[in-house]
Amino acid sequence: MDDQQKVVFLDRDGVLIHDVHYLSQLEDIQFYPDVPDGLKRLQRSGFLLVVITNQSGVARGYFPPSFVSDCHARMNQILASNRVTLDHLYFCPHYHSGSAPYNIDCECRKPAPGMIFRARRELNLSLQHAYMIGDKMCDVELAHNADITGILLTTGQGREHQQPVLQVYPSTPVFSSFSQAVDYIISSTKGRPDS
Repeated sequence: MDDQQKVVFLDRDGVLIHDVHYLSQLEDIQFYPDVPDGLKRLQRSGFLLVVITNQSGVARGYFPPSFVSDCHARMNQILASNRVTLDHLYFCPHYHSGSAPYNIDCECRKPAPGMIFRARRELNLSLQHAYMIGDKMCDVELAHNADITGILLTTGQGREHQQPVLQVYPSTPVFSSFSQAVDYIISSTKGRPDS
């Protein structure tokens, strides 16, 4: 890749798939209905689709790190029928009071920006017009810490996080569906030299 890639960072649970509280079975993966088409529209507009997710269930002993990768593979298997692929996955397995070796204070657990900065290095990303779509305060705070645009969805836990987010980050775009967030991103990037 000679040219830097545009990117949309995506939280997983509550944004792409229903939040079932520590997902631990592949059969519980269920996409929101508008997500596959929204992802396809973003990909067609030239964005890499990069999942950025905290998975402290690893540190808590609920599932091994390999299960997070298995979930990602299963999600892409489901999305294949819509001819779209999630390009990359970054996840943080850490939690300070979890089990060794994951019981550390790290630079990757959201809202720390470590996963985004790692993705920027490894994938040759441009963060100039990057977006982070999430449903929690930590997602919007992560975007702020990485100096990119954070978007809050009121799916998942977003409704309960909306008021606190807007008190701290009042300019945060808030949408009730993934497709509305995609509309916003695509319309915001039209006409830019790198779009």
